[in-house]
Amino acid sequence: MKTTIIGAGKIGTEIAVRLLQEGHDIVIIEKNAAKLQKIEEDLDCLFIRGNGSTAKILSSPNVAKSGLLIAVTNSDEVNMIACMTAKRIGISRTVARIRDPEYAQNIIISKEAMGIDLVINPEYSAAMEINRFLTMALPVHMEPFARGQVQLADITINEGIPFFANKKLVDMDIPQSLLIVAISRNGGMIIPGGQDVVLPGDTIYLLGHSDVINKICAKIKKKRARVQNVMILGGGRIGFYLAERLCIRGMKVKVIEQNNDQCRELAEKLPNAFVICADGSDLELLYHEGIKDMDAFVTVTGLDEENLLLALLAKQMGAKRVIAKVSRPGYAPLVEQLGVDYAISPRLITASEVLRYIKGGRLLSLSLLLNEKAEVLELIVQPGSKIVGHPLHKAGLPAGTIIGTIMRGNKVIIPQGSDIIKEHDRLVIFALGHNVHIIESICGLGGVGLE
Repeated sequence: MKTTIIGAGKIGTEIAVRLLQEGHDIVIIEKNAAKLQKIEEDLDCLFIRGNGSTAKILSSPNVAKSGLLIAVTNSDEVNMIACMTAKRIGISRTVARIRDPEYAQNIIISKEAMGIDLVINPEYSAAMEINRFLTMALPVHMEPFARGQVQLADITINEGIPFFANKKLVDMDIPQSLLIVAISRNGGMIIPGGQDVVLPGDTIYLLGHSDVINKICAKIKKKRARVQNVMILGGGRIGFYLAERLCIRGMKVKVIEQNNDQCRELAEKLPNAFVICADGSDLELLYHEGIKDMDAFVTVTGLDEENLLLALLAKQMGAKRVIAKVSRPGYAPLVEQLGVDYAISPRLITASEVLRYIKGGRLLSLSLLLNEKAEVLELIVQPGSKIVGHPLHKAGLPAGTIIGTIMRGNKVIIPQGSDIIKEHDRLVIFALGHNVHIIESICGLGGVGLE
């Protein structure tokens, strides 16, 4: 399918990379020559320099034949106008990035009238993900699948975890209803076999029944106290959305922002939050504002380096949990090594949302893990697909792929190599590399979606 992307920033580039892997014919429109030049050598697609919201460009033969238009420029207004114009010239599906809180609150009602099929808001999605992490009872990052009956949990191993540390997988006394699907070690990802040993410092990924995952995690990690005091560094959109949500939950929130005008706006919109207009990298300020008493410290400035460094320093100063926003893929391996509890990438969250939409609901969930060396997807096996009727060991899945669970009706199955896949099975799959399009093809989802 031909897809036009307006905006060649981080979000637009990430979506383009993913869709090219899916077999889409991509057109990228960008008015900034420097941005175009930066990606022209890396992506095999058509580039048009210009304003993507104009009828002249959208009506050109290379664009007008698109089945999908994704507008992700830095301007909400340009994105909305582009979608409205695209619909009028016959492009059937449109996606718009709309980030301004004022627009975001009103657009849900009027998006159909504006010709927008899907609204994406990376900052809001990132804030909701951070909120979810802060409200989890266990100090383990979990992702729900299969209507909540299956969980993926990642646990960092230390010497004090006798279940896993310094043991071969084959010798571990763990329930049959869960699998260790991967081991993250020194920035790399391993799909383990029975003879592999889990070492202190490794992060293991457990996939299985939610109740069993919860019991295992509860034994390994003590339940943490409820989050009450949160300090947010950065008063941009993520900081605002997060502070608003946490205040609704009754938490005590401090937001540190350097820009005077932004501070005044935050103070007006967040009457229950304490807004501090200051340089958040001032360690003395953090000390005086009670960093050591904070249940959580969240860094969401525009600088990855600052986010990671200050999250680490806050941890050393006594903050119980630290979370950092990380946009650059190259910094992802540093997260585990530095000891940051959780890192969030709006870019990957948004790419997942767009891919799910394109698959028309057949791809039920897609998690692009932060280090980008692995993906977790949940899908429904389509009738007549290649995988149906074959045992797993003959399913033809790419190397480094594990089917972690099969949901058949209301029954969750942890499969063995001899298990046979049936039509309409709901699979949760862990895969190394960017193999989503290959797996989907085998399971009958096709390459480009939006049929």
